[in-house]
Amino acid sequence: MNGAPFSHLGGAILADHGALSLAEARGLAMFYAREACFNAKAGAAAAALTCADRAVALNAAVDAALAWRRAAGWRNPEDADLPPQALDQRN
Repeated sequence: MNGAPFSHLGGAILADHGALSLAEARGLAMFYAREACFNAKAGAAAAALTCADRAVALNAAVDAALAWRRAAGWRNPEDADLPPQALDQRN
């Protein structure tokens, strides 16, 4: 696989299997970072590089989504991942 299958578009984080919330993307990035370390220690350089690339791509997508959401006026960028009825209950 060439490149990591994660990107950002209009405040959303996109994966090859669909959209991810900020929390899901951060959790997955941490998983890939741990896997990169594990594989590096095990001598599996190609697997370590693949996992590290995915962690970096996810973190970059999170940063870009946060910036977009703030620019769009979200005081709490995490709220953009909530269903509309949850936001209505907060107000």
